[in-house]
Amino acid sequence: MRLLRPGALYVGDDLNPQPTWPDDHQDRVDRFVRELPRHTKMRWTLMDWASGLAVAARLGDPPHLA
Repeated sequence: MRLLRPGALYVGDDLNPQPTWPDDHQDRVDRFVRELPRHTKMRWTLMDWASGLAVAARLGDPPHLA
């Protein structure tokens, strides 16, 4: 996420459990969702649509105060 430029969108899918997932995949998804709020330069939302989505937008850098 740190590589995204201001205004960029990030879309992640397959967040809802699927029968074809490998054994460790649920743990990876859970960690990803837990870490989303730590990205303070992003605004994000989770959607329980289809296979589950995360959509995030990279915020611009704050203006410098003189």
